[in-house]
Amino acid sequence: MFRRQMLGATAAAIALTAAGCKQDADGSASAAGDSAFDRIVNQQTLRAGFVIYPPSMTIAAGTGAKGGIMHDVMAALAANAHLTLNYVEELQWATMIQSVDDGRVDVVVSGIWPSSTRALHADFTRPVYFSAVHAYTRADDTRFDGNLAAANTPSVTIATLDGELSSLIAASDFPAAKTASLPQSQDVAQLLLQLTTRRADITFVEAAVAAAYLQKNPGTLRRVKGIGPVRVFPNTFLVKKGAGKLLGFLNVAIEELDNSGFIAEVLAKYDPAGTLFLRNARPYQL
Repeated sequence: MFRRQMLGATAAAIALTAAGCKQDADGSASAAGDSAFDRIVNQQTLRAGFVIYPPSMTIAAGTGAKGGIMHDVMAALAANAHLTLNYVEELQWATMIQSVDDGRVDVVVSGIWPSSTRALHADFTRPVYFSAVHAYTRADDTRFDGNLAAANTPSVTIATLDGELSSLIAASDFPAAKTASLPQSQDVAQLLLQLTTRRADITFVEAAVAAAYLQKNPGTLRRVKGIGPVRVFPNTFLVKKGAGKLLGFLNVAIEELDNSGFIAEVLAKYDPAGTLFLRNARPYQL
């Protein structure tokens, strides 16, 4: 591991320097994006915001220590490029894009799921890993088994979180259903609590969130049977729209960690059984 990380440091440092010198294809670049990247290179500091979303981004109560899959990857990425990773602001889903737009942070660290609406205002790195989002309901509720379209009716209430993908899924796939919406400051696990307290009938979360909830509340919920994932999302880092140099550097650095096996080791740490997350496919054959 140590040797692999040391080799990574040399390659990532070269990539960082090259990215700082590279012009856009048309010979122009965003002045703001160039200035921000030049500051990162010159000050050797990457300013990060974060959205708490276990297990991709966590913060320990009391100590404030950062953890999670995306934190571990970003920390290794920064170390390889001899950058100081400085967390400067805790963000919310609905405000994270504004934070990079305002220049308060360079990158948002969490398992960010890209969407077409988000992509109008921000850019996303290559995937670190993928999450399958499934439908969940109470353990005794079989209404939606094999027929998720049955949720698209006013008699069904969907638990959603403002600014999070559950709200987008509900609006696009189940427009006739009612929603029980929680503020963006709430933890995603609260969506599942809405089911057990009968404030909602169904919701959409990734397998890791449901597994953590069921570990503490066994037998209360279940995955809707007879249907596949409602969505599969790549987990990415988010940067300012048009920040091409920073995006290019991050993509090279993520690929380096992926090819070295580091990302696989991180995922195994948080998912020993290999059932919660989807790994990147190899772009080559052996």
